[in-house]
Amino acid sequence: MRDVTHLVAQVREELAGELRERLRVRLHEQPTDWLVEQLMALVLRPDEITYSIPRQVPRGPSAEEGAYARPVRESDGEHGEHEATAEDAGYDQAANGQVPQQEESDRAARAARIRRLALDHTSLPGYVERYRALTREVLEGEGHLLDPPHKGGPLISPEHRAPSGEALLTESKDLLHALLFGGAEDGVWLDRVERELLTLTIPKAKAHAIGSIMRTATETGAEGAWHDPQRVAADERAANTILQIEYGEVGGELVGRAITAALRLINNLEINEQVLYGRMENVEETTLDP
Repeated sequence: MRDVTHLVAQVREELAGELRERLRVRLHEQPTDWLVEQLMALVLRPDEITYSIPRQVPRGPSAEEGAYARPVRESDGEHGEHEATAEDAGYDQAANGQVPQQEESDRAARAARIRRLALDHTSLPGYVERYRALTREVLEGEGHLLDPPHKGGPLISPEHRAPSGEALLTESKDLLHALLFGGAEDGVWLDRVERELLTLTIPKAKAHAIGSIMRTATETGAEGAWHDPQRVAADERAANTILQIEYGEVGGELVGRAITAALRLINNLEINEQVLYGRMENVEETTLDP
């Protein structure tokens, strides 16, 4: 009897013609300059790319002319300006100019997982609906969480997550990363038409749980009240971190809803706050001219 790999190969073969034709149509819709830059990024080595590769999101079937708003890349500055660094080619430059092998491997694995998510306007609502249904009670009841600490307590460590819970946490973090930073070159097909600012308040001791955002966000300190979930200890002042990062939004605020759903699931699976405070707001273009 054939195994599942044979079935997958058969389906791929059957869809190959349709995939090529649909891709051909989508490529014809893109600006020539964007296509040239993408080809150069594919054929040149990272050390040969000495300029910033445009990161605008490719035009989708329903996009209007000029309706581009690229997602903020991991290498973008505080206000979204793109900086030409080694990270444009997918590399962080270490002190010796070399990328740690494990970091490079982790990044490649995440990129492959994000592509498998197949994010676009059709698939994203399904993730939002599924994540919203995964409340803390459901996660414990279905065995994804194993006797976790009470909400408002410490981070939920791996031993309190079943393999299925670990997989959900990885997927939700991948989705969050893709929504904030992903473009078509990452397998994220969203027609982003405006900029939004995500502001997230998280205890400083737990901020490393969303490390991929920490490395790119504007970070400020703040104090907040810590409340004992058991109502035994007195409330304390706790150090918080406020993270701000811009991202590209689509019509109907679908990306914002998906970010909220992903953060809620990450909180239920790891961060473990009673309430994770966050907000989104439109970024208005202003000038300093008198």
